[in-house]
Amino acid sequence: EGENDFQVGQTGLIGNLAASHALDSGDVLLMLGTDFPYRDWYPKGCKVVQIDTREEHLGRRVPVDVGLTGDVGATLRALLPLLKAVPDHGHLDDARERFAHWQEGQRRLADPRHEHRWTGKLRAALDNRDHEIRPEALAAAVDAYAAEDAVFTSDTGMATVWLSRFVTMRGSRRLIGSYNLGSMANAMPQALGAQLWAPDRQTVAFCGDGGLSMLLGDLMTIKTYQLPVKLVVFDNRRLGMVKLEQEQAGLPEFGTELDNPDFAAVATALGLTGIRVTDPADLHDSVRRALDTPGPVLLDVLTNPEEVAVPGKPTVAQGWGFAIAKVKEILPSREG
Repeated sequence: EGENDFQVGQTGLIGNLAASHALDSGDVLLMLGTDFPYRDWYPKGCKVVQIDTREEHLGRRVPVDVGLTGDVGATLRALLPLLKAVPDHGHLDDARERFAHWQEGQRRLADPRHEHRWTGKLRAALDNRDHEIRPEALAAAVDAYAAEDAVFTSDTGMATVWLSRFVTMRGSRRLIGSYNLGSMANAMPQALGAQLWAPDRQTVAFCGDGGLSMLLGDLMTIKTYQLPVKLVVFDNRRLGMVKLEQEQAGLPEFGTELDNPDFAAVATALGLTGIRVTDPADLHDSVRRALDTPGPVLLDVLTNPEEVAVPGKPTVAQGWGFAIAKVKEILPSREG
């Protein structure tokens, strides 16, 4: 909700520190029609009020102090006369300040000029020695040039992380994903459906290379029906989310590397416009061209495979696991 002055982002694995702190420091958690499944992210020690149309959802994820069954809007209207206003905005102001600080940090990560500052050079020495395109920069570029009423779809995995952090849902933009289901390769077929549903709106799919590889045949479907979808491929040659989960658990990366074709060449051979980007200097012009080109376009962007997305509430165990995983990944190469 980019136009909501009171938003502080989201919690969970793809969330941010500001939202996590706001939840953890609150007195009451009000859950409105949500079935958020990740128990580790619920705050401890606060009262929980849950409103849902389905009574079997009440208390399913976390114990509730008050559970109410009913339409969220109607139930809130019935509750409002019973509530006493609290004029203290300290908690909200603190959360908004933390969120603004986090957003500024994210903007620096997506700014190519940051790579030339000493902090950027240090970061690149640790995780991007080949100076490949950062996925943050790709997502931010798409956000800058996409239409105000664009429909976005996102593959489950790291593509969702970058979209959630760098694409602003302003204007009448819409987002479609496969979140609770967690299925791979959903972005392209959802984009096809969205484009058929709204033929006059720009439809942009954030595709992981692993997900796209599973459904390459449907590029022919796009060509057959001449659907003007824009497929943005985060081509990091990895199953990125699996890699992240392995390393957070202290396991060395295993079985996640992909031997990808030139996806842009494949798309071109099938009758789409294919654009391949390998140089960070070409990123913005290529994104603009892909979004402005009539008809279906596949934008294949080679991104940094070692990019790390810091969770919204990193734990000592996750940090230790990541460090152990990196040591395990380095040692075999030295032995060889």
